Parts: sequence; structure tokens; C-alpha cells
Amino acid sequence: MKLTPKQKAFADYYIECGNATEAARKAGYQSKSLGEDAAKTLKSPKVSAYIAERLGAQDKKRVADADAARANPRSV
Repeated sequence: MKLTPKQKAFADYYIECGNATEAARKAGYQSKSLGEDAAKTLKSPKVSAYIAERLGAQDKKRVADADAARANPRSV
């Protein structure tokens, strides 16, 4: 899945802040209909797949960290 640099920035900012309009602003989108552009970008199959992939990786890391903490509670 190949994203444009702007789409990738949007997706990364969306993962960070959870707000599509703010993510679009930070990614450099400039228009009077920023919210509409953000919604359209978020609905893009490539962008939504990238976000799902990244969030899945974060979930796996959280589970692994929790498992490690349970296995060795003194290390936390």
C-alpha cells in the first residue's frame, strides 16, 4: 500500500491525536473545507488500511509489554 507523503502524515497524525480535522491541518492540507477533506482522506481504502495496520501493531506491543510486566513485576 503506497501512500503519498501527505496521506502518510495525515494517518500518522490521526493515530497520534484521534481527530481527522486536526490531523489534516498538521499534515499540511489547506482548504476552506478542511473537515470534508479530512473525512474523505480517512475513508480512503489505502489510508484506512495503513491506520488499521499501525494500530494493530501498537495493540500487539501493548499486550507484549503487559505480558512481560506480569511475568516479571519487579522490572516495571
